[in-house]
Amino acid sequence: MALLDALRALTSFSPPAVLPDCEPGLLGDVLVAHGLAPLASFQLEHTRLGASAPEGLRERLLSQYQGVANDNVLKMVTLRGVLRPAEGVPVVLLDAAAYIDWLYPHLAFRPVGDLRVALAAEDAQRFADAIRGGMQLERTDHGGRTAIFGDGRLTVAAQEGLFSGAAADPLLFQRSVPYLAFGPSAARPSAEDALLSTVGEQALLGLRAPLITYVDVRELLRLPLDREYVLARARALGLARALHGVSRLAALFFPDVAEAAEAVRPALGAAERVAVDRVVEAASDPARLRQLRGEDAAARLVVAP
Repeated sequence: MALLDALRALTSFSPPAVLPDCEPGLLGDVLVAHGLAPLASFQLEHTRLGASAPEGLRERLLSQYQGVANDNVLKMVTLRGVLRPAEGVPVVLLDAAAYIDWLYPHLAFRPVGDLRVALAAEDAQRFADAIRGGMQLERTDHGGRTAIFGDGRLTVAAQEGLFSGAAADPLLFQRSVPYLAFGPSAARPSAEDALLSTVGEQALLGLRAPLITYVDVRELLRLPLDREYVLARARALGLARALHGVSRLAALFFPDVAEAAEAVRPALGAAERVAVDRVVEAASDPARLRQLRGEDAAARLVVAP
């Protein structure tokens, strides 16, 4: 598929010299819709790949790159300022906030999006007291498992578990890796838990998640992973079907990690496999930017924990 070839070239951290042929209007639409525009723009402006790209596509993506770069700096500086006073309160950064300095070679490659951290329930009040000078509690979600803090410009979601709405998860904190740039008590997930956290969020979207999250998965699959831990944790968290589907989609989108994806793919029963196959097929076309009413809910019934 020409579109997938172009997407692979533009999202590679070592892109080829020539951009594969693809209709530029469609390519631009997909890159923007899936959060890939800033990464693609950098490759077009700073590597040989740009010489073969239409000028209109480069201009369109460059504005996205500049906007994301500024937004990411604002969000990361704000988050650092919020977390530093919370010394002694263990906090694990999640999603893009944990990934952009770890998995990506440039701050602007990946939009930060919503800021999310993991916080144990017993530490919630201490955390709220520590950050009161910067952010206030706005509301709670998921039956109290998620607290949303804000300062009038940005919000930070503090959740108990590995993904939105998940139960408290002591293993996430036990296996976390210090992330001292955000304070002495800040950490990021282990590679295995980061993979499962991403899969959990993708499952809540019926696997039709932005392709930038599959770039996250691609880069996590390149890391040394404890396969048995991933498979056991996926089962325990109710993510086996989601991980099966995500691993197949990651292999489809990025064949260079197909072997690594297969290594962490849970085995499913025949009926489960048929159901997940349908979800994977529906999520496999990046150009399909709209879906039928109820389709996302049906997919979530299959893969969401």
